Amino acid sequence: MSISTTSDYIKEAYIAQLAVRRASLLTCKVSEEHLNEQSIDKQDHSPVTVGDFGSQAIVINAILKNFPADEVVGEEDSALIKEKHIEELIFSQVETIQKQDSIHNSELGSIISADHLCQSIDKGNSKGGNKGRIWALDPIDGTKGFLRGDQYAVCLALIVDGEVKVGVIGCPNLPHSLRDANSKKGGLFTAIKGYGSFFQDLNSDISFPLDISTRINVHNEFQLDQVRVLEGVEKGHSSHDLQAIIKKNLGISQPSVNLDSQAKYCALSKGDAEIYLRLPKDPHYREKIWDHAAGYLLVNESGGKVTDIYGNDLNFGYGRTLNSQGVIAATKTAHPSIISVIKSIIGENGEKLEEYC
Repeated sequence: MSISTTSDYIKEAYIAQLAVRRASLLTCKVSEEHLNEQSIDKQDHSPVTVGDFGSQAIVINAILKNFPADEVVGEEDSALIKEKHIEELIFSQVETIQKQDSIHNSELGSIISADHLCQSIDKGNSKGGNKGRIWALDPIDGTKGFLRGDQYAVCLALIVDGEVKVGVIGCPNLPHSLRDANSKKGGLFTAIKGYGSFFQDLNSDISFPLDISTRINVHNEFQLDQVRVLEGVEKGHSSHDLQAIIKKNLGISQPSVNLDSQAKYCALSKGDAEIYLRLPKDPHYREKIWDHAAGYLLVNESGGKVTDIYGNDLNFGYGRTLNSQGVIAATKTAHPSIISVIKSIIGENGEKLEEYC
């Protein structure tokens, strides 16, 4: 379906593109100035950085300027930065990026003080649900990758009555092709429900939604001995041992590509790999919606399929978490075989899952 100025959710996609691009520019600046080294451990011992807070403030401020009645499910709140007295530092970084990207201040608005910054961050407190317009935001998905100077992503999705309608992901360090080590880095990925998935260079300006974007599709033509599987880097986030068994049973011989963040969804959506496995490390763990909403739509709209480990569709209207176990994203050609192999290992309803956790 072709896109025009009257297409459904075209304004939302445009504002999301501009906001994610601006937030991505901020994260690059923070990384270049080594401010990402000033990380703070949250209560769950996961790290959070100056970039996380600045990115969340930028995106939420932009969303609520354009869609003031909408809600936002964000990952962070401002309590930690107030406790550490770094709100002025973060504001100075945001202010610099706003000046650098001033051509879009009329569309995105500006954060004018450290107090305004904290207020914007704290508006990401929606409980989610299956009614109304709710944005799911991960200001830096893959913070550990960000700290290493590796893969991370700024991820934003619009969920309407429980259904993902728009997804935008900025990947500052992702090569334009995983198959070419010398390819340019930095991509902006966009999906609109019913219209497809698109890619453009992250550093190129945007004057109209998708004006310089290229439509992307998953790679459906492949043989098992050539399949590329995507997995996370951190072994605490998914069961690499169980994933190894699944790959062996599928007859996959190629080594996996390990990437942090929703960059895995991006690579899959543009044909750089065919399968993404995320089997739960803990059978009781439930994924956060901000970790998957944008990538879910991106892969589905590029011709792939994303489900839980039993082949059920993901429900983004349940709240701040998914009410399911794990994630399997793949081409439609590969997906049924993966689910069949998983069930043969852990049982039709996961009766043996705990044995592998």
